[in-house]
Amino acid sequence: MRLPWTRAPRAALASVSTVLVAALAGLVLAFVVTAAISHTVASGSAAVAYQTGRGCPMIVTPTLDGERLHPSQVEQAVRTGAEAAARNGFDGVLAGRYTAVARMDFNGKTPWLRLGHREGAADHVKVISGGERSGLWLPRSIAEAGAVKLGDRGLSGLLPPVTTIFEDVAAPSGNWWCSEERYVVANPLAGEGRTAALGFLPDRAEFDQLMTRMPAHYTVTLRFPHQLPTTLSEAHELSRRSTALLNDMNGLGGQFTRSELLRRGIELSEQARTSVLLAVLPLTAVTVLVGMVAVGAVAIQWCQRRRAEVRLLWVRGVSPAALGGKAVLELVVPFVLGGAAGVGLGRLALPLFAPSTALEPGTFGLTAAIVAAVLGVAVLVVGATTAVHVRHTFQAKPRNRRVLRWIPWEMGTSALAVWSWTRLLNGALTVQRGEVLPRIDPIALAFPLLVVLTAAGLISRVLGVSLGASHRLHVWSWPSVQLAVRRLAISRTTATGVLTVAALAVGTVAVGYGVASAQQNALDDKSGMIVGANTAVQLPLAVAEGKVRIPEELRSTTTLVGDAPGLVNGNQVRVLVVDRASFERVAWSLSSTDIGNALTKLGPRDASGTAPALRVGTTPEGQWEPVNGVKLRTVASVPQFPGFGVDKGYVIAREALPNAYDAAAWRLWSTSTDINQFTARLTAGGIRYFNPQSRTKVIDALPFYVVGWTFSFITALGAVLAVLAACSLLLSVEVRRRQNALFTALATRMGLRRRTLVSSHLVELGVIAALATVVGTATGVISAALSAARLDPAPRLAPLPAVPNPVPFVLLTTLAAAAVVVLAGAIAVRAARTARAGELLRG
Repeated sequence: MRLPWTRAPRAALASVSTVLVAALAGLVLAFVVTAAISHTVASGSAAVAYQTGRGCPMIVTPTLDGERLHPSQVEQAVRTGAEAAARNGFDGVLAGRYTAVARMDFNGKTPWLRLGHREGAADHVKVISGGERSGLWLPRSIAEAGAVKLGDRGLSGLLPPVTTIFEDVAAPSGNWWCSEERYVVANPLAGEGRTAALGFLPDRAEFDQLMTRMPAHYTVTLRFPHQLPTTLSEAHELSRRSTALLNDMNGLGGQFTRSELLRRGIELSEQARTSVLLAVLPLTAVTVLVGMVAVGAVAIQWCQRRRAEVRLLWVRGVSPAALGGKAVLELVVPFVLGGAAGVGLGRLALPLFAPSTALEPGTFGLTAAIVAAVLGVAVLVVGATTAVHVRHTFQAKPRNRRVLRWIPWEMGTSALAVWSWTRLLNGALTVQRGEVLPRIDPIALAFPLLVVLTAAGLISRVLGVSLGASHRLHVWSWPSVQLAVRRLAISRTTATGVLTVAALAVGTVAVGYGVASAQQNALDDKSGMIVGANTAVQLPLAVAEGKVRIPEELRSTTTLVGDAPGLVNGNQVRVLVVDRASFERVAWSLSSTDIGNALTKLGPRDASGTAPALRVGTTPEGQWEPVNGVKLRTVASVPQFPGFGVDKGYVIAREALPNAYDAAAWRLWSTSTDINQFTARLTAGGIRYFNPQSRTKVIDALPFYVVGWTFSFITALGAVLAVLAACSLLLSVEVRRRQNALFTALATRMGLRRRTLVSSHLVELGVIAALATVVGTATGVISAALSAARLDPAPRLAPLPAVPNPVPFVLLTTLAAAAVVVLAGAIAVRAARTARAGELLRG
């Protein structure tokens, strides 16, 4: 007998719903695999970008610093650096030449000054007056200290005439000067003569000529500017060339200090990628297995749609294996097309869930190969499932398989959830020897997902049992409810399946979004509590004493805070001195700490000279004198306070500290998020500062990012499941289209009103959507909250990670579910109203 297998792909179009379901299954499988591979690779790229962007870009490539050199040694080092750069693929060498710090006589005044030359320096300073590209360029601080005017010559005419006065280079100095700060920025905390501002000669020939007349030792810095790597492979290549460059310069001798910092960044980036991979791989494997179950359901659906044809072929002697081959031939094209769409969608949606869009070369080929293998297995599952189903249907003795429905699968998932919870309590984040980044226990990581899966299974079982007993329900006074319940009971298996997927989708998105947001919020709060505000700088004592005034434009966005270290019962404590009028509007605030209410209890000293104080953390209560001359007594307690970090101590009001010098340091906190803009305003106002701090760089954020990247992938998986649940709901309506259309067509002719018809469909679909939304959201948010507090990369720093306010997520989920219900209801009603009863009966 000639089998019509050659026409199988075209024959598949006879069942459009089966083709769509097969294509959707292929798309989901391909998307999950593509997303997992791309996300893991992108995590390594994002870690590289973070490591190279966190510090100075000039020191990502090799650096050489030579001190106490003669001019001939300086020039030899520059020539050797240029030759080594050309041999190893660098754009060139950027050399800085600096003299030692010395007193320079200007009109009888002798400020400390360092002279130097760096090609392009004139383009990276802010000119105040002058601007000629020759002569000597002086910073404003030196010009003011030496009363220098344009045209003056220092050292009795030995120095070139001053042609330009520019704004001092200050920390943070920006990407161009950042590697030279120790040579060009005066450190006010260093001893006299150890540091000074830089005055430079933009003309190299003038600088060389001056050096021949000033016998002194010089410092040379060699930098090799290069485009920063975006992927781990680029970082490895740059590190290899950097090592080769340094090896080429070994002949310079021991007077040079060499460094190559990229290697450590690569190690941390590889650890980050490994941590994400270990966490993502089990989730991906489980998702693919669930996808294979869906593929098996597609095969069962094909058998049901082709039941008459399959029976005819079996009667004529076609084996179950051959019928499985027919199913494969019919569905392989939808699977392949869906898989291709899934790969493309995974690449297009990469910016939505991955931490970076920079992927390693060859990632697409690896993804295509693995997706092809997974789709190959899926096709084999289709063939095997079809063959087994045909054999059980037509050859094997009938068995009661309904007992499988009553097996409590939820007990197994709940037991796994308990096991996972114990692992989570014992520490889900561990640091291996020699590593900095935490490794995530995948079993502990699965706890919130197992909770969601258990809840989804339980609610689906409850719905199935309720629908099984729904024939006892008689609420014809609400016909829309009665009709909706009966339709759900007829399609009980489909309804419970859609509910399971939908609840799992909503819960998974809630878990991923909740934990990822908790990590970002914890990072912001921990860094904010360390700095005290968005940015901060240390100021001279004259500012606290009122001798130097803060610029007017900064007063509304800054607050002055004093810091005095002391002892209580032999333990180190800190006494923070705050200005109550401005502190609350500037300092970093936590929802768990009412700073404003606590500050109202502070004030000036009493008659005995004792100041009221806030107790922060576990410091002792009572009356103490932690600092000589500073007596305080505790009037209130707060668990944490901005500016303390891991420290503990007390807080007093500014008016309780009459002498500003009783505080060891004074810092200016600011709400500005840009440290460069903040310091530029201070400089423009004539305020000297040092030790700038920014909340974005005060702690290493990579451990938080690793956990956040992992759960952002979980969010992507939940989004896929949500799309799958919505499509399943729409397809279930389409599959029952003829049945519902026939019922509705006859019912409307018996007096069923349109309003009742619409409301019954909305009730039917709304029950599933409402149950999925409520159960998924509740279990997802609760399990995410339980997990987030135990997935803390920095538990010593307060506060613990906490999920954000779930109200926006609940509202968004409810609106999305309502939109799907309305769409599916509209499709069902339209199909019912446009159907012709006569044609349906004849069909």
